Amino acid sequence: MTDGSGIIDLAALGDSEGFLIRDRKIQRAFGDRWLEESITLSSCNSFSKPEAALNCSHVLLCVKTRDLMVPGSVPYYLGYGLYNNNEYSYNNESKTLSLTYQALSDTSLRAIVHFNCSPSSSITFPSDSQNWDNMEIFVESPCACPSHCQMGNVGPGTIMLIIFALSTTVYFLFGSCGLRSIRTSEGDQIAPVPHFWCWMCTMFSKEKDIWKGMGESGSREATMA
Repeated sequence: MTDGSGIIDLAALGDSEGFLIRDRKIQRAFGDRWLEESITLSSCNSFSKPEAALNCSHVLLCVKTRDLMVPGSVPYYLGYGLYNNNEYSYNNESKTLSLTYQALSDTSLRAIVHFNCSPSSSITFPSDSQNWDNMEIFVESPCACPSHCQMGNVGPGTIMLIIFALSTTVYFLFGSCGLRSIRTSEGDQIAPVPHFWCWMCTMFSKEKDIWKGMGESGSREATMA
């Protein structure tokens, strides 16, 4: 997501699968009842909960609500936010990105997630909210700052750099193991280490014999068949 001061990469806020919250449980008082809400939020990838049927299908936020005052009560699922049906706003002064997700079953219900640029990381929920039509989640993270925590793609330059680093490592490894410096009348010279190269030749010879034996065994089995 791009604003005037840089790019905010929401994918960097989540885990390896893109989830920012997984089944985070909070309790809310609703009149004389206590409700437990289990919240799952993906920062940018839609997901589905099979046990919720269509209520949490291809959504960004799913809330599972259970009445704590009624043992064994059936939980209720409510999904918010289609991937391409969200509203966002950015406050330059507070450096806060606010995303609004509409509920799938009722357009009057909304979930608002505030991503605030902060040196610390935390996720909080308002404990005394009186507006039950809106669910608010406050996320503080350094990755919510513009142009921070960007997930770069591996390009050709990076691949070439990796190949060069591996080649250099192998070169110096073989050089340190297979060559040694000796002092002669003509000065210091580099000479191969006999036992190292003999060991290499022996290893390749054994591997060649193994493959040859496997080939002959396969030929005999084919002939017998």
